[in-house]
Amino acid sequence: MGFGVMQAPLIDLAITSAPSFGVPTSERSVAAMPVRGSRNQRQPVTPSQPSHRYCAIVAGTAGSGKTALINALIRRGAEPLEAGDAWVVFRHGERPEAWAFVPGHREPRPFPDLSTIKGPVRPARRIEVAHPSPLLKRVALIDTPGRGDLDPATAEISLDAAADGLGLLFVVDAAAPLGRADLDLLTAAAERLERIAFVLTRIDQHDEWPEMLAANRALLAPRGPRLATAPWFPVSLDPASTFGVAELRHQLEAWADERAAAGARAGGVAAATVSATGDAWQEHLEREIRTRRLAAIERVSIDLATIHVRCVQELGSGKGCPELPRVLDRQLHALSVRSTRQLHTDTREVIGAVFGALLDTPPDEFVLARIAGAARRANDGNRDDGPERDRALLVTTTSGVAALTGTGALDSLSATGAAGDDPVRVLSALGIGLNAGSYAMWQPRHAPGGPPKLPDKKDCRRWLQHALREIEVELGHELSERYAELRQTLSIIAGDAVDHGVLLA
Repeated sequence: MGFGVMQAPLIDLAITSAPSFGVPTSERSVAAMPVRGSRNQRQPVTPSQPSHRYCAIVAGTAGSGKTALINALIRRGAEPLEAGDAWVVFRHGERPEAWAFVPGHREPRPFPDLSTIKGPVRPARRIEVAHPSPLLKRVALIDTPGRGDLDPATAEISLDAAADGLGLLFVVDAAAPLGRADLDLLTAAAERLERIAFVLTRIDQHDEWPEMLAANRALLAPRGPRLATAPWFPVSLDPASTFGVAELRHQLEAWADERAAAGARAGGVAAATVSATGDAWQEHLEREIRTRRLAAIERVSIDLATIHVRCVQELGSGKGCPELPRVLDRQLHALSVRSTRQLHTDTREVIGAVFGALLDTPPDEFVLARIAGAARRANDGNRDDGPERDRALLVTTTSGVAALTGTGALDSLSATGAAGDDPVRVLSALGIGLNAGSYAMWQPRHAPGGPPKLPDKKDCRRWLQHALREIEVELGHELSERYAELRQTLSIIAGDAVDHGVLLA
């Protein structure tokens, strides 16, 4: 499936051996390079949803030029943004400013000035940069962490965010072919995402970029039609001779138009009548919830065992104990994303199974959204503690797990800050990470007049093992509560439908 106006290759790869490609870059004009498609073919559609729901993920290996590309897309200056491991979300704002969302704090803090935080400070999960770019009124851009490569945890978080948003922009340096980690992520992306586009950067610095483009397309061809036909945008980010950025900007706007148009077409039947009688639906609902709750808790146990192995391997190599907090926090971030996604999948499937047996016809997307909306309202009404039910779980220096309540606390653990675009979501997300003290405790101690004292690896392993046991207990409790909430709210909606013979949601 193609998207926008540039689904075909931007150049004719059959001419890559022509003599013109041997001419030094300085002697030929990138503006003259053939590009297919016309921006005039795009019919503007005013988004019917808030702009923050249209997010595009910009991913790629470290040093591929992701941040420079975003700066060029929104016409932002090249001022440095030392984000470290944080996800950087570029949103529209009337004036440039930046805020850091730090786990353990309910409110964001000005970035980079975090001096208002007393005591140890852990890295931010997310940094939001406001900029008055017209593009950002339509599309928010999310830059994946620039430190390190696309490890499995970062790849999983990226794909989850891209699935909730508009899609994925994958940035590739013209000097190097796609690597194994790149191809693994892209193969998974092709299975989950509707919109993928590639950006080839630094073409002004590498005369042989057409050959590299052809090689990358050849690597992707066996991995499915979605990757084989995805558009490529060769770009030059040199401020003196920018090329290809305007076309990419219009592709993002076309994605937003397509998403808005799809939302405008949503609709369904006005009424859904009930064909089932009796109380058999209650047993069906109980069985569905119990089976999925037990499976979710079991998956968490298996995932935590895998995380333990990965962290122990890190302790035995690389930077050892000082690197443990960063590795563990990233793994827990991916675990919370994965568990939250399973919650939403189970919610959709339970509603479909239970109400598919109750109603005359299986519920379509419109009916599913109606039921989910009613469930969200009932869920909020059943809560005695209101927004305090949303809890962020933080691993402490004692290897315990503390909870910080409130939607702001949970939001500080999010990579994107977006609630997602699935109308069938009912349950609040899971969020877990390390507190500031857990980052500080495993750093070398500097004794006056002597070498730094390194932490004992045995102590690290003991702390890790105990912390993962505590996480397993707390996540199991959180999951049990959420599935209980789902059972209660769906029971109310289904009971009313049976009593009245029609779905009232």
